[in-house]
Amino acid sequence: MKRKLSSINDEESRLSKLLFNKSKDLVDKLKTTPSDEPKPDVDRKPVWIDEDDHQFSAKTKTENLKQKYESLMGTPNWAKLTEPKLEEGNDDDDGILRTVGHMRKSKTFNLPNKMLDMKLLPKINSETRNEGRIISCIDFHPKLSVALVSGNAGIVSLLSVGGDVNEKLHSFQLKNWKTMSAQFNPSGSEAFLATELNHSYCVYDLVKAEPKLVQLPRIVKRPKLFKLSPDGKYIATSTGFDEIYLISTSSKELLRTLKHNSNVESLTFSHDSEQLYCYCKQGEITIWDLSTFRALKKFYDNGCVNASCLAVSPCGKLLATGSQEGIVNIYDTTKLETYEPLPLKTISNLTTKISCLKFNATTEILSASSNVIPDAVKLIHIPSYHVFVNFPPHTKVLSKVQTINFSPNSGYMALGNNKGYANLYRLKYYKNY
Repeated sequence: MKRKLSSINDEESRLSKLLFNKSKDLVDKLKTTPSDEPKPDVDRKPVWIDEDDHQFSAKTKTENLKQKYESLMGTPNWAKLTEPKLEEGNDDDDGILRTVGHMRKSKTFNLPNKMLDMKLLPKINSETRNEGRIISCIDFHPKLSVALVSGNAGIVSLLSVGGDVNEKLHSFQLKNWKTMSAQFNPSGSEAFLATELNHSYCVYDLVKAEPKLVQLPRIVKRPKLFKLSPDGKYIATSTGFDEIYLISTSSKELLRTLKHNSNVESLTFSHDSEQLYCYCKQGEITIWDLSTFRALKKFYDNGCVNASCLAVSPCGKLLATGSQEGIVNIYDTTKLETYEPLPLKTISNLTTKISCLKFNATTEILSASSNVIPDAVKLIHIPSYHVFVNFPPHTKVLSKVQTINFSPNSGYMALGNNKGYANLYRLKYYKNY
């Protein structure tokens, strides 16, 4: 038991050092992938030497053993292979039966569509609970079991995830800051944070444990929307009016201004960062090509009166839209050719403004929530589009859900609420973080 506790402590110490530059070797691991690390030269000496190894190969040994066995016991009937005779006209059928027997069928395991097997874990920020009464942002580190939690107090916390106690690893405060967006870059070396109260956004360097404010282009003013692309190369931001500003994360310069006909309510990048989806107030959606900065498609969200938010699945095949009337539409992204395409499915289980939509990593779950009333959250199974009946729980512990996110392999789901907590669930169907 002592040895097990010691190994856990060693792992926590390793993670802490990895994040906060206490060990140069571990910091280097954050900068490079495991495949980049040089492999040590190992002198592999045999434990013993068998004289027969120099005389016979493995194949020769096998043949000798087989001959000895057959000379003593004879060849068993089950080992005598004979080709069955084929009747005329049945060559193809018999061939299929020989190669696709019921014993060879691979089992398929799909996420059940009625009940979601989950377990409530200790709250992520139970040790801190100083990020603000409104937990507006939760993001999981792409490589480490770490979550970033922030809210309207301007305090950003990095906490371990998955243990009996989710320990605080580091925290810092940004003055005059109410976090509205927080995302790790793909490598996990930096986190990007934004607020509506400041003309700058924050880039937090995890290796140096150092936050740095970066001024937005002068034309941007104060951002209402702020989104980092999946490849980490672009920032799309908007003041909520009819323009979207595309910024390079490397040069920090404004690349292009995209003009719309009405105010922009929500925006998101495609899974491959090649397109940008923009959702305007009256329900019009524009898809921009980021290589040419031209509009590829424009269409109207079916039945939408007032738009609120949208999300694209990690596989790129589905688009989900949410309106202020509580309606969620799910579209096939390959069937958006007309100006008024029909959705694959319309979800009407919620009755108030949809404030957050999020797909899990495997596109098997879509979460939809509203921050207007308590416990207004639904988890939708894909592709059956059934709503899981056992969530939200009847214990009423969620309050008004502000944000939802899934860990990189969907092993965990986190929900931030208006009580200052980031609730954490273990999704048992998914085995990894």
